Amino acid sequence: MPKYTIEDIKKIPPKTLLKLIQRAKNFLKKNDVFCDMCKEYDVSPEIIDVVPIKFGDLDVSARTDHGVITLSYKLLLDGDFLKDYQYIVHETKHLLDQCYGERPTKGADEGDYLKNKDEQAAFKVQIKYIDDQFGEDQANSYVDQLLDHHDKDGKDRNELKEVLMEEVDE
Repeated sequence: MPKYTIEDIKKIPPKTLLKLIQRAKNFLKKNDVFCDMCKEYDVSPEIIDVVPIKFGDLDVSARTDHGVITLSYKLLLDGDFLKDYQYIVHETKHLLDQCYGERPTKGADEGDYLKNKDEQAAFKVQIKYIDDQFGEDQANSYVDQLLDHHDKDGKDRNELKEVLMEEVDE
């Protein structure tokens, strides 16, 4: 049940939104999962300080476009932004892939979203972060919601769940 309306959220001063984002960045710079992800690219977790992050109107939770991470205003409706840091982790993975990876990444709109290897890689680190912060049950629940949202069932669902939960099972 939302604690606020979207109209309430859009009235939040930009300075306050920037403070929320800065708090998330400061938290992630000390988080083991985030730091390990950065190590894979041989960059400091401090890189998050130069990543532009903003809130905006989105149909999805978050998006990275031309090096800018946009978070949906809808993430703030329940008044608990801490649990949504996972989306910054996911989007930062895309940004690191795009800036430091070996090849161009495949766009989210190209083909089956959940079978896109770049999306899977970002979801894996996001799910590992959820497991690290909130436990395996929450990670499992998130994956189930994700698969439900994308209408995955049967063998396809089981295979995707196994792939997405790989990092949690380690």
